[in-house]
Amino acid sequence: MKRNYLLSFISCPVKIPISVFLLALFLIPAAAAANANSDPHPVSPPAYDFKIQYDWLTMKDGVKLSVTYFVPTPQKKGARFPVLFEYLPYRKDDYFYMRDYPLYSYFARQGYVIAKVDIRGAGSSEGKVPPREYSDEEINDALEIIAQLAKAPWSTGKIGMWGISWSGFNALQVAMRRPPALKAIMASCSSDDLYHDDVHFIDGAFHVDPYELSIDTDLGLPRSPDYLLDEDYFENRFNAYPWFLVYKKNQRDGDFWRKKSLRWNYDAINIPTFLLGGLLDGYRDSIPRMLENMKIPLKAEIGPYNHAWPDDGEPGPNYEWRCQMVRWWDYWLKGVDTGIMAEPRFTVFVRGNHPPDAGLKMTPGAFRCEEWPIASTHWRTFFPAKDNRLLQKTGENHSDTLKYVPGFGYPLGFWWGETTGDMRPADAGSLVYDSDILEKEMEIIGFPRVRLAVSADAPMAHWIASLEDVHPDGRVSLVTGAVINGTQRDSRLEPKYLIPGETYELSFDLHFTTWTFLPGHRIRLTVTNSLFPMIWPTPYAMTTQLFLGKENTQLQLPEIPYQAPRVPVFRPSEPREQRPDAKELQSKGWPYQNRVIHDLLNNTTTFEWQAEQRLDVKGTEHFISDSTTYRTNNEKPAQSGFLGESERIIKLKDRTITLKTSVSIESDETNFQVIFTRRLWENGKFIKEKQWQETIPRQFQ
Repeated sequence: MKRNYLLSFISCPVKIPISVFLLALFLIPAAAAANANSDPHPVSPPAYDFKIQYDWLTMKDGVKLSVTYFVPTPQKKGARFPVLFEYLPYRKDDYFYMRDYPLYSYFARQGYVIAKVDIRGAGSSEGKVPPREYSDEEINDALEIIAQLAKAPWSTGKIGMWGISWSGFNALQVAMRRPPALKAIMASCSSDDLYHDDVHFIDGAFHVDPYELSIDTDLGLPRSPDYLLDEDYFENRFNAYPWFLVYKKNQRDGDFWRKKSLRWNYDAINIPTFLLGGLLDGYRDSIPRMLENMKIPLKAEIGPYNHAWPDDGEPGPNYEWRCQMVRWWDYWLKGVDTGIMAEPRFTVFVRGNHPPDAGLKMTPGAFRCEEWPIASTHWRTFFPAKDNRLLQKTGENHSDTLKYVPGFGYPLGFWWGETTGDMRPADAGSLVYDSDILEKEMEIIGFPRVRLAVSADAPMAHWIASLEDVHPDGRVSLVTGAVINGTQRDSRLEPKYLIPGETYELSFDLHFTTWTFLPGHRIRLTVTNSLFPMIWPTPYAMTTQLFLGKENTQLQLPEIPYQAPRVPVFRPSEPREQRPDAKELQSKGWPYQNRVIHDLLNNTTTFEWQAEQRLDVKGTEHFISDSTTYRTNNEKPAQSGFLGESERIIKLKDRTITLKTSVSIESDETNFQVIFTRRLWENGKFIKEKQWQETIPRQFQ
């Protein structure tokens, strides 16, 4: 039966531009109109003016952290407000100056104090750059900050911690420490498993991300707003040991990662938690895991977008999450029964079918309320078989052989996220198995499961499985996928090399997804050993085999039988209030280039990525530029390399500061040779260089 996809919106309490209104009308089928006529749980209109205040919070060791407050103007003497706390290293007074205002002003107008703090050693805060992300120093400071915010004269003593990406990660980690004044949290696009899911080792495999280059560059900048190049700056920032090297030395799962990962201790959080995520975000898997394993009051929403907020993430459709969060914070921090906890715990966007489109702006489908796990899930099993077929029963015994070509995989991008184009160029380097033409529609929600019986003639290999949709015209859409590091087949904590020629049974989940396969389409499973540039190539030329006709080589899909969906009621995205003293200047774009180069003479594949952004913040111009180049040798995969270059130019009234960072990696069979360099100029005059050269052994990577 064909699904009737509905996306319902209700009227917004503030004036909406006609363009947004027309978009909402476009998205709402007539059947949803009745649902949109009333708001059963209205949010009060903005009621407060606010002031922005700049101050310091002094930590127990004397280090002062820079804080910006958005403080509502009291409507009566002695009024106090709950506090929403966000905590980042992303330079609140320059690079995040424009980003913060539309978020914080919204909640300040609803009667919340917002406290934004730069972590020590970053932005305008004092102190030395911490030794890693989510360091003990960072989390311990957060506990002290929360205690101080609870005692502030305008505070009710009730604190909420929140944020996206980094500030979602540390909200989870701080909640694990249970500070008494922290009453609820919200984490968007965040993970409970730092080793497997974060950008340093995607799916447990060595990954080099443009973000890693960018954050180490930003941490090397002087403190705003004065940008002094003094002794304190050089000692505590410019000379700080790069995080890039820290992470590339910790290639194995263990206490370094798990101490900060909620997945291994779900009971650590005992306060209400709200989760937001996107189907094209690399961190989406944590949401269903947390729903399944945490016993606290918990709500979650997963939309169709990437690593972004629901009101402006791409692709749409979008909705206004801030008014939803007001209801959340009102319930837990103000004691107002907004009805939010009587609503379903889980809302997920179920994707309809669409052709491959790397520039996709709007996803067909609908939001739906579900419980997790979904009790009605039916696991449909398919078996890869001889002649590239994907059957619903095991075929004859057979083995397919694949030569490892490390340069394949670039159409999938940097991580399991973002929009993707036609998968056929990636499939050319894969074993491909197609189902018969579907006669009925098939909808899936969850983690597809893969089991593979494999062998390799080398001691290290990765296997990558992708679930795809083959359209009647031959185009291929990516649905989801995942990597398994073959050395981690039995244990992430105790990896073991492969024995060449021995058969192994691999079992792993693909990343969480939703999708609708249509009649006339085919389901495709691909299996390969290369995912360039997302995953660093394993070092040995090799051939692998996939053994077919066995129960232990199969694909299982979480099919959801049709039932009338419960459709949530969302508001359309509201206009974002902007700062008057900052703007984005014309620039090439972020990114402005993705290019693949095949050198047939030298049999190499190169992937180039470049990005640029220009800002004017209170009269100071900022130029931000990052570029990365990945290279692999298709005959000698050990000879792979990376070059990342990052530049920051700060144009003040009386001087210009330029910081350049570069990272070079060259690998062989046993080591990564890494050179990390920082260079500094003032007014065009070279000031200083700091360089680290290290040989890092490959540890099952």
